Amino acid sequence: MTEKLILFGKFEFPRVNGLEYLFDEQEPITDYLFVNEPNDGFSMYFEKDFPVFTVPDDKNREYCLFEMKRPNRIIKFFCPEKRKNLDSAVWYFYMEILDEKGNMYSLPGQVRVGIDGACILQASSKPKFIEVLEQVKLVTA
Repeated sequence: MTEKLILFGKFEFPRVNGLEYLFDEQEPITDYLFVNEPNDGFSMYFEKDFPVFTVPDDKNREYCLFEMKRPNRIIKFFCPEKRKNLDSAVWYFYMEILDEKGNMYSLPGQVRVGIDGACILQASSKPKFIEVLEQVKLVTA
């Protein structure tokens, strides 16, 4: 494993300045990965065989669904509303990445985000966890 890349399954994560990474450094390909913003802005989690989210049947729980389309990838989010007594929420996501042959690979995970009242879609700048997801690449063998 190189100093600048983290291999997680079929994916490679570049290290973004200012973020902290926790993973199994003893293995060439880790089976878990935490990506943290040290000022408690967010914490992302990836785990081998992590399930893709499904929208719950509970009709009383408020949530938001949104999708971001980028070249060769789509990122889908399921965002339950923040609970009144908490200052953060856990959102679930999965990313579909296409290789040059058109094969699709899914990368599910979750992100804990601090909620300050602003909607992600109205934020003045791109959230750093979105930048992380946009920079993930497929491992080329």
